[in-house]
Amino acid sequence: MNLTFSLFKNWPLTLRKRHKVLLIRDVFPLAWPIFIELLCVVLMGIISTILVSRLGQSQTAAIGISDSFTYIIYSVLAAIELGGTVIVAQSYGRRNSEQALDQARQTITLNALISVLFCVVVLLGGKSLLEIVAYGAEPEVIHLAEVYLTAMALSYPALAITLAGSGVLRAVGNSRLPMRVNILTNLLNIAFSYPLIYGVGDWQGLGLLGAGLGVSLARWVGAFIILAYLAKNSRFVIPFKLYFSKFSRKVLADILGIGIPASVESLMFNIGKMITILMVAGMGTVAMAGNVIAFSIILMINIPGNTLGMAATVIVGKRLGQNRPRMAQQELVLILITSTILLVCSTLLLVPFIHYIALLYTTEESVIDVVVNLFYMNAIMMPVWAASFVLPAAFKGAKDVKFTMWTAILSMWGFRICCGYVLGVVLGFGVYGVWVGMFSDWIVRGTLFTLRLLNQKWLARYFRDVSQ
Repeated sequence: MNLTFSLFKNWPLTLRKRHKVLLIRDVFPLAWPIFIELLCVVLMGIISTILVSRLGQSQTAAIGISDSFTYIIYSVLAAIELGGTVIVAQSYGRRNSEQALDQARQTITLNALISVLFCVVVLLGGKSLLEIVAYGAEPEVIHLAEVYLTAMALSYPALAITLAGSGVLRAVGNSRLPMRVNILTNLLNIAFSYPLIYGVGDWQGLGLLGAGLGVSLARWVGAFIILAYLAKNSRFVIPFKLYFSKFSRKVLADILGIGIPASVESLMFNIGKMITILMVAGMGTVAMAGNVIAFSIILMINIPGNTLGMAATVIVGKRLGQNRPRMAQQELVLILITSTILLVCSTLLLVPFIHYIALLYTTEESVIDVVVNLFYMNAIMMPVWAASFVLPAAFKGAKDVKFTMWTAILSMWGFRICCGYVLGVVLGFGVYGVWVGMFSDWIVRGTLFTLRLLNQKWLARYFRDVSQ
């Protein structure tokens, strides 16, 4: 059965009669709460960056360095959550609620245990890790990064619980609670962080440490709400005591079968990003601050793409659980086209205002110039982004994790790092050369993932499982 041929043979008819129905009925109800959720997550990071950037360039650079390490931890926790989300979505698609509940419980417990291990590692060896990551950065920046990272480490278990809990809720069709939790968390972050950074009355505040503590406190509130809801809701109940039950070897194998390749992919990808940050860190504080601020702004633009990528994971998993691969293919093509259009439009809307947006972070013209130039470069490459990142998110919903892992690793290390080093360091183009290396990575990833979509090989694992 050639799904791609049959799909594109009738594509005009599909566009007229089905794409609007699929968007309204299947994609939009799941995607809009995820959009709000991601918007709040990004806003939390942006607000923290804006609040701290007013303290100076060193504090802004310190956040960039410490966050590069936190992203690695986040990627591992998100990969475990992904494994749980996929198997829960497939079980729920088969209408096996009891199995889905047990898988959800073990996903949350496993993620929490892994996060505690990361927390201990950072608290005991954070300074040594940062000295490796930020080799060449100024001593003051490394010290400030250690302070911020220590405060953030206290929130790792809360982050793990929130990620896993939100993932399993989305897998069973409830994407509104994670949205509400993130709205509250975002508001609490502002309420906690501002007085902790700048003080109240005669108290001078904690500076950068206060920013980290504000995020941590807000995350813990969100985690407790997720656990309380799962223990009390009427449709998908996980009593608190169940988290202390034994693991099932089969469920762990299913979670880790997706989670480990996804973790390796994310780990290698984020280590590669750390190396590029290391390159930029050696180019001076202005380049580093501009790089951090530009990424902060671009995260906002990428929200529509990330939203549809997360929705695609759940939708594909659910459709394959229902044994409907043709619909999974149709919806994925539709999501790819929609996300590309949204990303390009959101970028173009911000182009006239980018200088004023940069002013929210800093008043230093040298840093603003870097931010504006990087944003313009990014705008040119946005049509490639969806194929590079939305497609692999959907492929994971079909358990096609090894191909996405190897593609991400090879394109990151073969193109982003190598091209970035040659252009940015060897040839002296600085941070702009590093970003061109990043764009070459996008092009390679996007090309390979698009070819895999068209030749249907991303569904090979599904057809193999069905035939057994």
